[in-house]
Amino acid sequence: MKTGDVQIRVHPNGRRLQTKKGSVLMAYLLDRNIFLRSDCGGKGRCGKCRVKVAAPGDAFRYENACEFRVDTDIEIEIPEASLLSSHIITKAPAELPGTFRQKFLNAKGEDTYGIAVDLGTTTIAVYLCNTARGEVIASLAVKNPQVLYGDDVMNRIGAVGQAFENLEKMQRLVVRAIGWGIKELCRSNALEPEIVEKMTVVGNPAMIHIFAGVDPSSIGVSPYQPAFYDAESFQAANLGFEQMDFPVQVLSQVSGFIGGDILAAAMASDLEHMPDCTLLIDLGTNGELMLKAGGRLFATSCATGPAFEGATLSCGMQAVPGAVNRVRIEEGRDFPAVTRIQSAGGLKTKLSGICGTGVISAVAQFCKNNIIGPGGAFIPEPGRVALDKDESGSMRYDIVPDTLTQNGSAVFISQKDIRSVQLGKAALMTGIEFLLKRAGLKEPDTIIIAGAFGTYMDKTDMMTIGMIPRLNPDRVRAVGNAAGAGAIMVLCDETCLDLSGRMANELEVIELACDSGFQNRFIENLGFPI
Repeated sequence: MKTGDVQIRVHPNGRRLQTKKGSVLMAYLLDRNIFLRSDCGGKGRCGKCRVKVAAPGDAFRYENACEFRVDTDIEIEIPEASLLSSHIITKAPAELPGTFRQKFLNAKGEDTYGIAVDLGTTTIAVYLCNTARGEVIASLAVKNPQVLYGDDVMNRIGAVGQAFENLEKMQRLVVRAIGWGIKELCRSNALEPEIVEKMTVVGNPAMIHIFAGVDPSSIGVSPYQPAFYDAESFQAANLGFEQMDFPVQVLSQVSGFIGGDILAAAMASDLEHMPDCTLLIDLGTNGELMLKAGGRLFATSCATGPAFEGATLSCGMQAVPGAVNRVRIEEGRDFPAVTRIQSAGGLKTKLSGICGTGVISAVAQFCKNNIIGPGGAFIPEPGRVALDKDESGSMRYDIVPDTLTQNGSAVFISQKDIRSVQLGKAALMTGIEFLLKRAGLKEPDTIIIAGAFGTYMDKTDMMTIGMIPRLNPDRVRAVGNAAGAGAIMVLCDETCLDLSGRMANELEVIELACDSGFQNRFIENLGFPI
């Protein structure tokens, strides 16, 4: 061991690491492919990167890894809830349209392989495909490790402005995560990574710029323009993929906030051939909307924020085993009835937090049971055991009592969490209204919801809190990870790349930031339609 180095022993597997004295623990673990949660962007506020540090005797203390400097040899244990990707995340299926599948019904010849990637702000989905047959062999999804630099695109763009070397660091993180996904998919299917011949990546413009190592700063300031618009091809080796070298295709960028992901989603949902008045919502940290009306396509984007993905919330977590995903308030019970995401094989995992679908489910129940008012404030009521005050004196509602959780702390929804939901749902609803207004419509005939969050969300809950227009539920349907499906289509069929380019040229983009009436309507939509 070099002079000035210290040792870190990581339990329970006993892995030994060494680093320079004074290193920040989170940054060092990151370099060793150990990703911790950092919902606050490494600012020491969220406490979700906490690790156990051994103390004299059998004692231990908790430390925030983003602030803790390693000055001496230590032994640590990383709680499962603190790991960024302690599990591969459940991702909505990529449903390929029938017209696409038809092209490959009689495919012949040798098998060829490629990778399709949906590069989301919060989640990265990776698909191993047989490109000769238009088939998905296997897929997985992991948390985007760039969250260390902020939970939304503007924070990450800001990180580049603060220190340009952050662009290289973020690019390296995402390349490493995708590379790991490729190797894991190949390993689990008894294939060598060398069989991969090409890759297609879709994402919003900021994510694609960072992935390509291109400065995204122009997206962060008016007039919010990307550094490049056209579909581009890169070489994997030049992007930093280790022991991999194949062409990497990205789709066109339409504007600063409308990119290849919504184009891919529109192709996969066959929006061009849908009836007029069909609204496509690709729902994630960024809400991207596309509307077909009068034979034209309109698009806009709104910053729905990370709350719908479970990030930044008091007890929020990704959609992995142990996360509450449904809440039901019942008469005569002190605490709500909940369901959780289970481990593979059906093993019951102790509750440890609440994911995005669980939060929306809970807020919808609050609205239905008069627990919050139209403005979002909790309504005190004697005898309501679950409703209490936190350490700061603010109201909170306990979803799961501390006796039933993994870490002995209650899973709750705070007043601040309600506000985060309000901000996200108001942004989405206002974006929908302005898109409809531009097209001369009062409401859509059909709503198509793409993305993992929208797939697992109860559409009546979304209507209850004023997140989407109130329609007959039969007129609202989920289509899975349509952006990922579109990436698969482009990977396997070159004509789909041409189609996405044509669609990009025909889109009429509504820039909400430039509309003077947006802010007023956004404020009006903060309330719940109780």
